[in-house]
Amino acid sequence: MQQDANDKRWFRKIGSPTAPQVRLFCFPYGGSGPWVFRPWQDYFGDKAELTGILYPGRESRINEPLQTKIQTIAEMLLPAILPRLDMPFVFFGHSMGALVSFELTRLLDAGGGPMPQRLIVSGAGAPHIPEPHPIHHLPDQEFMDAVINLNGMPEEVLSSRELLEYALPIIRADFTACGDYRCADQGGRVTCPMVVYGGSLDPRVAVSQVEEWQQHADSEYSVEWFEGDHFFIDSHQDQVLASVAGHLREVLATV
Repeated sequence: MQQDANDKRWFRKIGSPTAPQVRLFCFPYGGSGPWVFRPWQDYFGDKAELTGILYPGRESRINEPLQTKIQTIAEMLLPAILPRLDMPFVFFGHSMGALVSFELTRLLDAGGGPMPQRLIVSGAGAPHIPEPHPIHHLPDQEFMDAVINLNGMPEEVLSSRELLEYALPIIRADFTACGDYRCADQGGRVTCPMVVYGGSLDPRVAVSQVEEWQQHADSEYSVEWFEGDHFFIDSHQDQVLASVAGHLREVLATV
């Protein structure tokens, strides 16, 4: 398949490994972008290449329409990512990113394409469970208050009216995508190994919602817990990175 130059819009390389043997695709949570993974860039050494996913409607893609359907984002991303699956790869997605990476994996599976060596879904309930506390329909101030209560809003955004005005439609579109999302096939499973990360104090995703991911695993499956809220990937970054590194080492051992 010939790679369209525009496909580069989706990807941001994080770090500069000298001899990569595995590619880690990082799918951001709602309202954010690849920048949230920059602190990860020096952690995995020279054998792992980190690539962040940039969704439409933000940063350099600000002039593109925001998307409010998880499945649509995955379908748009599929032809762009295929040429980059030329070495063993792992998907890591947090919150909204978990749902996008799951749907993308299902599309690869259905099309007989290359599959991730691991699908790591983090900070999200199983895809057949409706969002129990949707907030995307709330008025602006109530909506932002609810988002802030999740502890994921950077201080520089909170202190800047201009940044808040920029961020609000992006965050609302992303929360709409998550709030309206339902797995198209409730019995849909993925055939690659699945790892699920959960925050033991997450106010948005209950323990039972995390454990229900097993219904969508048709291969190896495991759950790992971290003592944090919805953004445990930031508050417990060292533990999360140590776990991801362990999975990458397992993949590298088979290369």
